[in-house]
Amino acid sequence: MKKFLFSIFYFLLSGATVFAQGFIWEGTGEGGDKTCNVVGPCDFCDALIATQNIIQFLFQIAIPITVAMIAYGAIRMMISAASEEQVRNARHIMTSAVVGLVIALSAWVIVNTVLHVLAKDATVEVWNEITCNR
Repeated sequence: MKKFLFSIFYFLLSGATVFAQGFIWEGTGEGGDKTCNVVGPCDFCDALIATQNIIQFLFQIAIPITVAMIAYGAIRMMISAASEEQVRNARHIMTSAVVGLVIALSAWVIVNTVLHVLAKDATVEVWNEITCNR
């Protein structure tokens, strides 16, 4: 069962990384529609924007994974046939999923705060967006 879940997770993650390559560099470079690879060398602000894009992408896939794990734990709880050990394992799966999402939310807030502290020369219009001043 663990190999099956790992293979599904690996498949989703590999597809997600291929999908994510299109917007990692979004917002960098001149005008926001060209990447810094085309325009010229990347600067520190471009690296901050790319880091922020990666973090937002990981956060966007964290929520569906959490929902899937809660559903998986609920299904295991329903088919446990009132076995205390299986019910305990199902509760552990659901609790771990919620705790993982809370950790992901906390990490997102901390990393975005650090990014904005580091982005002194950038314009910060909304608390989770960085725009380079060029």
